[in-house]
Amino acid sequence: MNTLMDKNHGDIIIAFTNSWRYLATGSILSFICQFSLFLCLNYNKYYLFIAIIIFIISHYYIYRLWLDNHFFKIIYHQENTKAFDNTLIFLFTRKTKDRSMEQRWYGTKQLFTRALLSVLLLWLWLLITVATL
Repeated sequence: MNTLMDKNHGDIIIAFTNSWRYLATGSILSFICQFSLFLCLNYNKYYLFIAIIIFIISHYYIYRLWLDNHFFKIIYHQENTKAFDNTLIFLFTRKTKDRSMEQRWYGTKQLFTRALLSVLLLWLWLLITVATL
């Protein structure tokens, strides 16, 4: 049996992927600040456009992290990845190889890193916008 399939490891990855809530809150707060600057100060619309693009990208990664959170809950509840993989193959009708838990964890770690970096980039863009006013 894979060492990452026990309940203790499952609790860790589920707690890790629950961080999507904090990332979503951080990105929404940054975007609200950016949008309020646009409405109140009527600055260059290109700054807002770039902020919207970064916001959409960050929420794509946050959404994927949310999905992984729910997928890991299902996997660790069933304690078997075969039925989960078969269901995904049926839903998305593409040939996928069976993934090990290490690959799933690594993919989730990459997804978290991308989500975190995109939220930080959104806050950095807000600081750049404020500095150029």
